[in-house]
Amino acid sequence: MDPSMGGPGGMGGLEGLLGALGGPGGLDGIWENPMVTNIAFHPASAEPKYMDAASGPIRDGVFDVADGQKVAYRFYKPPAGADIKTVVYFFHGNAEVCTAQDDFAEMFHCHGAALLSIDYRGYAWGTGQPSLTKLCADADLCFVASEEVLKAAGCAQAKRVMHGRSIGATCAVHLASQHNDKVHGLIVDSGLMSVKQLPAVQMMGMMLFQGNPGMLERLGEPFDTLGKLNKVACPALFMHGDQDEIVPHTQAVQGHDKLASPDKKLVTWPGGTHNDILLKYGAGWQKEVQELLTKALSYTNPFPSGIKVEAHSLSAAELNGKQGIVIGPQGERIRVKFDDPVGEKALKPANLKVV
Repeated sequence: MDPSMGGPGGMGGLEGLLGALGGPGGLDGIWENPMVTNIAFHPASAEPKYMDAASGPIRDGVFDVADGQKVAYRFYKPPAGADIKTVVYFFHGNAEVCTAQDDFAEMFHCHGAALLSIDYRGYAWGTGQPSLTKLCADADLCFVASEEVLKAAGCAQAKRVMHGRSIGATCAVHLASQHNDKVHGLIVDSGLMSVKQLPAVQMMGMMLFQGNPGMLERLGEPFDTLGKLNKVACPALFMHGDQDEIVPHTQAVQGHDKLASPDKKLVTWPGGTHNDILLKYGAGWQKEVQELLTKALSYTNPFPSGIKVEAHSLSAAELNGKQGIVIGPQGERIRVKFDDPVGEKALKPANLKVV
């Protein structure tokens, strides 16, 4: 279950939040205030049963992140002899732990996928305190370190799919945008796109910024998930209940609209709330995930973000031979940043070559 962001409590809590405004980071320092962190995260402890296992279907371990802290993970490998085609990186909701996938790993195994369930700071056997502003940076380090886990399990060549549920969607989208040369699929499951647009945060803002409601708008998003979607190139699936009481369905619509990938799908579950989709729509949920995993198998990205390309065979002759840096996709075209005065252009892949 995922209570997500509950409401703030008491005048003492409000005073603590106000104290954040004068602290490190100015107004945006509020995202690291303990009151906000306690609303955003509900960590639980768990003991590893398969710590540092070098064989077997389940393997536990930790990834080193910044400040000497460690993030827990549990890796689920399909039965011996199975052809592992994909590895699903699963980032869970704020009241779950990585071991919660014990009951669901088989759903991925039956589609040829291994499952790597990754925690956040302070969850399960990890160390430190959960942090909104460190969440995506930690996910980056975990993603890089996971290569050794996959090599040890014999599935280093498998396709990578990012799957984020609720707050975990922030990590999944981040990795799909920042590592779009290595990520082959994205699943956003009842996913958080904007912290500031959460009803609980809107209510907190009204309480905190009485007489100055515009201050909430001045706050920067701690993740900028919506802003990262324009670099996601892989096939993507958004799934959301239309009665979600924690993360409104409108966030899924916004995210899907901003997604740059030419292969994207939004599935709305009628009557679905934040925590009952699998209960109500288990078979449909599995079907959608299977379709996404199948798409990931054939996906490649010849023009990942950051690569240098050269334009050619264009009717605008002055652009031919110009070199620029790929920003990301724009439907069936590729957005490229050329030096001024050309600036940004969206060109067909046929008119670009990697240099």
